[in-house]
Amino acid sequence: MINVLIYLKKEHNAKTLIHDLLREKLISSASIDENNVHFSMQNDVLVEEIYWVITAQTKALLFNDINKFVASKINEETPIIAIPIVGSNRIFDELLRSKTISK
Repeated sequence: MINVLIYLKKEHNAKTLIHDLLREKLISSASIDENNVHFSMQNDVLVEEIYWVITAQTKALLFNDINKFVASKINEETPIIAIPIVGSNRIFDELLRSKTISK
């Protein structure tokens, strides 16, 4: 099990992407962090960017499918990372398994 974090620019519709991922059963649930401020250095200059960050729960085996799906819906330059879920209770485990496709 993993949390998938998808960083979207403001012009992309995070709710629509979540809806599509849920409909395809690629994720079991998700939340949106609006106006997430992201800092990085580019050419020795501090750059501040605003993202909408989707945090979605799914099976690790579905990560590549999610990556391809997001690339087809948004673009291939969308930053996506996965963080392992190292433990959960029975309720969460059953929810994740019942709401996502088998792989």
